Amino acid sequence: MPRYLAIHHAPGVNQEDFQRNIPEVLRGKYATFVQTYVNLAKGPIVNIYEADNEAALVREFERIG
Repeated sequence: MPRYLAIHHAPGVNQEDFQRNIPEVLRGKYATFVQTYVNLAKGPIVNIYEADNEAALVREFERIG
């Protein structure tokens, strides 16, 4: 299955916000979460997902919000 690297810029996200989203991310309806790297001090969040295609990954991001 293809792997995708998704980079988000979320300055101001704190640990509580990040942890609150984890259960929904792990649910993985359209794509499967593999790993994340986050720097809460500066805002970048890098995620690795497995998905059938890019459209499935986009659907997963839309579902998570």
